[in-house]
Amino acid sequence: MTAVSLYSFPAQMESLDPVLAHVKSVASGTPSAIALRAETALEELLTNSVVHGNAAQSEQASIWIAAAASGEFLKLRFEDAFAQFDPLAEIDMALQRSVFPLEQRRIGGLGLLMVYRLADEFRYTRANGRNCIELSFLGRSLN
Repeated sequence: MTAVSLYSFPAQMESLDPVLAHVKSVASGTPSAIALRAETALEELLTNSVVHGNAAQSEQASIWIAAAASGEFLKLRFEDAFAQFDPLAEIDMALQRSVFPLEQRRIGGLGLLMVYRLADEFRYTRANGRNCIELSFLGRSLN
């Protein structure tokens, strides 16, 4: 696996194309199914940071992305400096709510659940005032 650098992007939806272009360039040697899962997960994480992380309140707000690939393996790191938010707690609640009929469920949390299921490994830490999500994607079917 190659050395990984952390790249900064403005925390706004207009950053989606450059973020995805960066990840596509890193993932160019991996199977397209891995890249697609990673891109979908990153789009959701960026959207959550912009919409729920109050990115609109500061034009200076940033997100940070690191990516590394080798064969049928892609690892991503997504960071933001917004309020502490442990997505694993939200995912756990979404899983608990998933047993209820759709009309009885509270809105929200499904995007993070989707990211959790797209990735083969999902880790969250809070370090240096940043939310850090690490995702690993391995070669597998989309089933």
